[in-house]
Amino acid sequence: MKQKIIFLVLLAFLFSSFSIADDFSDAMFKAKKNLNSAINKNDEKALIKVRGEFERILQLKKDTWLVYYFISYTDYSIATTYMKDQVKDKIKKYNESAIEMINKSIEINSDFCDSYVLVMNLQFNRWMYEQDKMNDIIASSDLAAEKAKKLDPDNPRYHLTLGVSSYYTPEMFGGGVDKALESLNKSFDLFKTRKEKEEYYPDWGKEMVYGFLVLSYIKRDKEGDLAKAKEYLDKGNEAFPESGFLKGYVQKQYDEKVKDNK
Repeated sequence: MKQKIIFLVLLAFLFSSFSIADDFSDAMFKAKKNLNSAINKNDEKALIKVRGEFERILQLKKDTWLVYYFISYTDYSIATTYMKDQVKDKIKKYNESAIEMINKSIEINSDFCDSYVLVMNLQFNRWMYEQDKMNDIIASSDLAAEKAKKLDPDNPRYHLTLGVSSYYTPEMFGGGVDKALESLNKSFDLFKTRKEKEEYYPDWGKEMVYGFLVLSYIKRDKEGDLAKAKEYLDKGNEAFPESGFLKGYVQKQYDEKVKDNK
């Protein structure tokens, strides 16, 4: 009788575990899909709503490090909605919240490369509101880059982040468009064969590679570069027809360049 009771308890525990796993996967997949949609629309209210979805998923108490990662990435995405108009107080508010959330994620799981890639991006954002803390920003970003490279040197988001950083950094300070293109092309190639461990793991960045390749070729402006920019813009729009980044900002930059060349 005692053995039968133990067996039934174990069986109930197993069914409960499977149920939580299924609920977690379904909830994460749905929240991630909603997040991508909100990012494409650059919709702050939708992003805040998605943040609430991830906060509720924390209640399942499964892989909380990954949930904190996505809360951080959502906060980072909210901050980017204020980039165009340079609303520094809002950028700081959400970027600092994102840093807090990613630190929680890393405390639980310190071996996830994408967490450090996100830290690199968040530290880069600090330039917009903490230019007086240059040394700390550089040191924090470099440390995150070292950890990301050590954990997964073939992570395409790592090379994408390096490329974007080089794009915005003057050549005299170690950046420049040629260096950006080197990292961006590597990221582009790595994305071709990249397969994430789970469907609900981070997979962002593919459309950003297309976009920054276009921007980089426009900026370099050597013979044939505008044709290359058009090629990547067309392919990017075909692969990501809902991308607000490509159809909005990148398309505008390309159109202005074509107009200037006439």
